[in-house]
Amino acid sequence: MSEEETPKFQRGSALTIFQTDRQEDRLALVLSLLIALGVYFLVD
Repeated sequence: MSEEETPKFQRGSALTIFQTDRQEDRLALVLSLLIALGVYFLVD
């Protein structure tokens, strides 16, 4: 397979407010932690 035929990874969306995927992943992790803690403490 030549270099032109190798598949290249493309991001799901070019519309993002973050400069890197890592920043986006960190925010998603923090938000999911906050949601989990909210559910843990509010649904007793």
